[in-house]
Amino acid sequence: MKAHEGCGKRQFSAPDPHGGAGRGGGAGGRGGPVAVYMPGVVFPTDRPLCRAMNEAARRIETATLGRQLRGTVVEEVERALNAGEPHASTDAMWLTLLSLYYTGDFDSVNAYCAELSRDHEWMRTPRRRRLLLMLRARVSLETREMGLAAGMLRSALAQMGAGPLRTLAVAWLIESLVYVGEFDQAHEVVLAHGLTGRLSGGPAERAHVLAARGNLRLATGQFQLGVDDYLECGRLLKSLNVANPAVIPWRSRAAMGALAVHRCDLARALAEEELVAARRWGSPRAIGVALHALALARRDESSPAMLEEAVELLVLAQAGTESIQALYDLGALRIQRGNVPGGRTALATAASVARECGSAYWVSRTDTAMARFGDGHATQALTPQEARVANLARAGYSNRNIAETLYLTVRTVEFHLSSVYRKLGISGRRDLSVALSLTVS
Repeated sequence: MKAHEGCGKRQFSAPDPHGGAGRGGGAGGRGGPVAVYMPGVVFPTDRPLCRAMNEAARRIETATLGRQLRGTVVEEVERALNAGEPHASTDAMWLTLLSLYYTGDFDSVNAYCAELSRDHEWMRTPRRRRLLLMLRARVSLETREMGLAAGMLRSALAQMGAGPLRTLAVAWLIESLVYVGEFDQAHEVVLAHGLTGRLSGGPAERAHVLAARGNLRLATGQFQLGVDDYLECGRLLKSLNVANPAVIPWRSRAAMGALAVHRCDLARALAEEELVAARRWGSPRAIGVALHALALARRDESSPAMLEEAVELLVLAQAGTESIQALYDLGALRIQRGNVPGGRTALATAASVARECGSAYWVSRTDTAMARFGDGHATQALTPQEARVANLARAGYSNRNIAETLYLTVRTVEFHLSSVYRKLGISGRRDLSVALSLTVS
């Protein structure tokens, strides 16, 4: 990047390495310190940014604030790309295409990546090739090609040195492995990169690592730790003026975890806040994700219709895992309310989407759920005490830990678990994750 080429009058200044911002006007012309979300980018601290970077920074700030309709951002990004404005700067192109990605226009992101990949002059540096590979991986992760994302991200990481872009790629790799149910591999990546405790690095990259780690923790039953990660992710994003849930839907993910630990008021508040922000932005995927969380948080008469709308929007957005999960939960809710045929239809659709996406994990989950309701009858409801015992067992507590937590004897815990397994039609603890998703608890 040529540091002074085409520099405009209004410039972003480089954030400090500890996450603070420099002084400058920012996209909105504000004075004083400005925190800017620019993941994977290292800024020069001794010179102003070029015009292309200033414009790219302004675009991504507009997208991440989420206050304008996404169509306005799409038009502005396409106008800049067609004019060749960000082509001279690698980082400007990266931020511009990320802005387009946050609008949910994944087809256009792929089209521009394909166009750039045919431009031999633009592709002459390894870093540019890695950036395109990461963008394609991210789009694959969010669509029905999610099974391809992990391979692309591993390939990008193999060619990448230390730095914020590598941290971002690691976060996305963890998330891609969680999406396809490779939890052990995801945990190995967390351990290999020292991401188990307090995180270092820039706030934008830390936010993505926290989201990925939180996702893994929720998927493996560490619900409170997952909620904590997502809430910290949200605090970091707020410090960077990121309000758009299309960047990271941290509120809805935290809401799901909060429900699992019976913090229902927190879950509902988070989901309602995210839905307001998602509707303001107007992305079908962001609205669908928020509706999914709010439907589960409310658990009232509005929930089925809300989940059905979430499914419609997520299918429209060609979302992969998000549409599978919404269909799965719609099936579960219908079955819980006595509509077994309708529930089986939703589960069958979830299984079909999972097969299309190449997710063996979700194929297995939906097939197991379908088999459990093959006779057309729902399982017996758990008692409140059985539900508490079952949820703790799902979260990884031993029988003795459960007994100490609930002030029971170990023998009583064993009795309750036996009853839970019989009522749910399962053989043991490893089946609780799926079974409890289909049971009122």
